Amino acid sequence: MKEILIDQIVSSIGGKIAHLRKQKDLSLNQLAEKAGVSVTTIHKLERSEMTPTVTVLLKIAEALEEKVGFFLEEHNGSFDYVEKVEYLPQKNGKVFRNTSGTTQIKYLALRLKGGKMLALLTYLKNGTKSSNEPTSHPGEEFVFCLKGEINYEIDGKVYHLRKGDSLHFFSTLPHRWEVVGNGETKNLWIITPPPTGAITELWK
Repeated sequence: MKEILIDQIVSSIGGKIAHLRKQKDLSLNQLAEKAGVSVTTIHKLERSEMTPTVTVLLKIAEALEEKVGFFLEEHNGSFDYVEKVEYLPQKNGKVFRNTSGTTQIKYLALRLKGGKMLALLTYLKNGTKSSNEPTSHPGEEFVFCLKGEINYEIDGKVYHLRKGDSLHFFSTLPHRWEVVGNGETKNLWIITPPPTGAITELWK
């Protein structure tokens, strides 16, 4: 799950660059000149066709008079946390799609101020996987398979989830997952603790 959250943040950088550039009434050429990078680089970044290096991102942030952290946060100034109770009508769900089209996430619980849980629905196409090698991070994960099939490898053991199966584990154990079978899989994912402040930082 950590890999999906990272992918989400990376894929949002281009849109933020484009938004700020237009807000400041700068052309691609003008921003490229101010940042000291090529026009092609700016163009590819805005279309999410490449991932910026730290150096390039620093240059662009300075040219746009913005902190680097703005580009590495999931939200912008329009994001608001809620106090005590988070109510989410079905039509108001926040949806993220990655640039390759293999992943779609619908957030169910993410805005509760001080909340200790992140809940989401994932729609993953066949062959999608978290990583080639198992990774680990603090906390716990719970997965409930609603559709399709997904394999979870946890501490060297493989668990095959089909519709109706669930899995709960300490995410400090080395783990990875891969969608198998035909078609996509739909899963309910609950993670605790969430990234700091729910979604504003990556796992420590």
